[in-house]
Amino acid sequence: MAPIIRPVFEHMQQRLDWSWAPILESGSASNLDLVLTSRNCECVVEMTSRGDNEWLKSYYARGGLFVGDLDQVKGESVLEKVRVEITRSYCDVIQSALALKGDWALALANQAKQEQAIKKNDPSKLNCGPKTRLNDDLGVPLNADGTPRNINQASLEARQLLRINGLCHFLLLEDEVIAGTLVLTSIQCLSYPDAFTCRRCTRICHRILETVAWAERYANLIGHQLFLPAVRAIVTEPKWMVGMEWDMIGVVRDIYCRLVLGQYLLPGGQGPGLQQVPDVNNKSCFEQTKCVTKPLFGGGILCTASQFPQQVLAGLPGVNSKSINELNERLTRKRSAKDQKDALRDFMQVAAEQLKLTEEGSNGSIHGRAISEESVLNQKIRDASMPVMPEKLHTYKQFLKGEGKKISEAENVLGSSRLDNLFE
Repeated sequence: MAPIIRPVFEHMQQRLDWSWAPILESGSASNLDLVLTSRNCECVVEMTSRGDNEWLKSYYARGGLFVGDLDQVKGESVLEKVRVEITRSYCDVIQSALALKGDWALALANQAKQEQAIKKNDPSKLNCGPKTRLNDDLGVPLNADGTPRNINQASLEARQLLRINGLCHFLLLEDEVIAGTLVLTSIQCLSYPDAFTCRRCTRICHRILETVAWAERYANLIGHQLFLPAVRAIVTEPKWMVGMEWDMIGVVRDIYCRLVLGQYLLPGGQGPGLQQVPDVNNKSCFEQTKCVTKPLFGGGILCTASQFPQQVLAGLPGVNSKSINELNERLTRKRSAKDQKDALRDFMQVAAEQLKLTEEGSNGSIHGRAISEESVLNQKIRDASMPVMPEKLHTYKQFLKGEGKKISEAENVLGSSRLDNLFE
């Protein structure tokens, strides 16, 4: 399979890079000079005749499209749609291959459900799923998504688990070209201004870390090339990333725990940091996890702490060795997911504030910084109280109640003057 898959991954890495390059370089979603229409198609004839990389680069920057006589607005919309859909489709394929969606993901969810039932000694959990009108009273074994289990599903899932482990190992550990292009493309996708793509790539990054974090040859690729764009995205707070900052902080936490602190997490970057025993003679060396060869159970760690993540943090404004040591101590002392994410958020909030002092206006760019009210980094210092309203709020029910009260008061005033009392 490697000779077939290798060129596919190489092509996708180059294509996505060239497709998004105009957006990343200009910081704008406008592509007036990229859309190829009937009026400007002659300008690419000479470039086409040369047939070099410049032609391919411009071709993929235009999405490989010729929009004919469409106006600029519609042409740009088509180009944006193609660029986004290609990137999202690629992420969906990788998620399916790494058992992050689809039937394989359901097999992992069923496995987790069975382990929970055994751990709690509660077989009834095997017969429950998401509450719906269809499965509420079936009383039969259900999948994690609520659908009834087949008779032979246990055997089918056993084969699926073997394939999941085998494919993850093949894609990330057996072939250097395939693994390198897959990881580099996932790193690139974290910088593309599309929240849908970026959110799914954070899940891919967690699976990559669970599979290869223990390998020394991945230290630079993960500890620097992946860690740097993740930290940059948090500190710069681009507008397009509003709503998924915690997902990115989760990736930063997963990398830092596995490569620096000797801690591993549950699959998907969940749960507390599970600390491994440090070497008595060298505190920067740790005992390897028991599930190092089982990424679906949490994976392994880098036994010798890497300096790459700490070097990235040291390059942030307002950060020094003392603050990094304080961060390490805080992450080691309190290892719950919430405490560690809060520690990383507070640490990066200092760097973000320092960075704001040197920034100029965003000029409406899609990479412009989110406002303070939207920022996760400023969440802790925002006032949680409700502002005082300028006037009393009247609901529709209160309005009807007030009208009814006025009518009853009017009837009391008119009381004896009614016509039915006129001849009494």
